[in-house]
This record gives sequence, C-alpha cells and structure tokens, in this order.
Amino acid sequence: MATDIATTESTLKVIVAGLPRTGTTSMTRALEILLKGKVFDGGSASYTGDAHLQQQMLELALHCPTKTLVDRTFVLYRLAQLTEGCVASSDQPGCYFVEELLQLYPDAKVIVTVRDKESWWASYSALWQSIHDLYAWSWPSPQLRRFCQFSFEFWRRVPQAVGIPPCEAWPMSNQEGLYDAHAEYVRRVVPSNRLFYFNVKDGWKPLCEILNVPVPQPYEPFPHIFPRSWLAKGTSEIRARLRRRVLATGLIVAIVTWAGGKHMRRLLERMRSLLEKRTH
Repeated sequence: MATDIATTESTLKVIVAGLPRTGTTSMTRALEILLKGKVFDGGSASYTGDAHLQQQMLELALHCPTKTLVDRTFVLYRLAQLTEGCVASSDQPGCYFVEELLQLYPDAKVIVTVRDKESWWASYSALWQSIHDLYAWSWPSPQLRRFCQFSFEFWRRVPQAVGIPPCEAWPMSNQEGLYDAHAEYVRRVVPSNRLFYFNVKDGWKPLCEILNVPVPQPYEPFPHIFPRSWLAKGTSEIRARLRRRVLATGLIVAIVTWAGGKHMRRLLERMRSLLEKRTH
C-alpha cells in the first residue's frame, strides 16, 4: 500500500474543506468547469456511487476513529484511491481528513466553503433528519442502505477530527457545536498561506481569483445544485417509492405463501390418499 501512495501523481489542486450543506455540491460542479477535470465529491459518491465505490467508503469508515498505525495507513491509502486522477476533493470524507489529504497533496489549495451559521444548521439538520427517517425504510434499496450506513459509521471520525467529545450523530443536539469546532480544526491543520474561504453566493469572480483562472466565457450562471428545498421533497418521494416497494414485496410474499400453502395441502392430500390405498 505504501508504494501506491508514494507513486500517486499529485494532480489534486484543491481540497474543498467546507462542511456538508455549505454549497459543496455546487462547488464541485464549479471546479469541474474551472479546472477541467474530475472532482471527487464524497457526499454525492456515498449516495449515488455504485456498490464497489460505496463499499470502499464503508471500509474507510470502519477505520474511524483512527487509533492505530494500520488505521492511519489504510486511511491514506483509501483517500489516495478515491482521489486518484481528480483535480479536487469536496465534501466528506475529505472535509474531516484535511491534514491527511495535504499529506498526499502538499501543493493543493484548501478552500473552505462557508455559509451563515443559522442557515447552515437548518439545512444540515434537514439533511440528517432525512438520513434518519430513510434509514428505517432503506432495506429494500441496497444503495440507499449503504449510504445511510456510511453516514452513521463515518460520523465516528468527526468528533476525533474536530476535537469534540465522542458522541453519536443522532440526536442532532450532539452536533450543535460542529460548525465552530470544524472551523477551528481547519485553521489548526492548514498552513495560512494555503487556506482560503469562499461563499458560493459570491459567484465566479472570487473563486477564480483564488484559483488564478479566468471567469468562464461565454458567461454562465454559477451552479446552484442540491438546494435545501430538495431535501423535504426528495425525501418524501424516496420514502413513497420505498413504501410502494415494501407493499409490492409484501404482496408477492403473501401470494407465494398462499400458493405454497395451497400446493402443500394438495401434496399432503395426495400422500394421504396413496397411503390409504396401500393399507387396503
């Protein structure tokens, strides 16, 4: 594993260290446009990734919190795998492994996406509420199940990274101090000359200045992806689909059970009839 890490090309130019729900999905698309390359968006990957990618992220979560040399080595190896060939990393797990990503990519710029704290908390809480609500319904969807599992499993890294007492992700009251603790964590592990802050509401100009690239021409609006308004609507739609799948599964089980029971009764009747004939 060490060889793989050592020979990984340092193509990663940007580490987006902002918390989930600070515009990281929009930032991912903006960086794809400006840097003309692939961005590893861990938040999206944990939700929409294929089974292999989701399993890779779950394996990363199983080494959290990092306590041993094996844990730390595996984390570096897996982060190198996930970001290999990418121009940037966005969202979690990277926003809680900033120091480790800088170890892999020491020349990368760290950009912290920021947002009004109250607005962020409302959106971030809504995200976790969705994860919590969908988890109970996720068993008919292996992909959704893996996403929910990763969300809860990976949380074990968060208190360790940002320096808060160990706690569970739920209830949300456990996470109330996260925004400020994370801000302090980033300041602690990132050299000041590599640390930048950006609000997606400010559009292209300040981001292009950080990256020293021109504003896209012809001009196009700055991306606005996965807004908070989608969370409630999207969660309701997903829950409705899962309920329909559960009902359909239940109906199939009932039909099979009924048909099987009917077939079994006929088989028993035939066996009994044959036995009666042999005894006469």
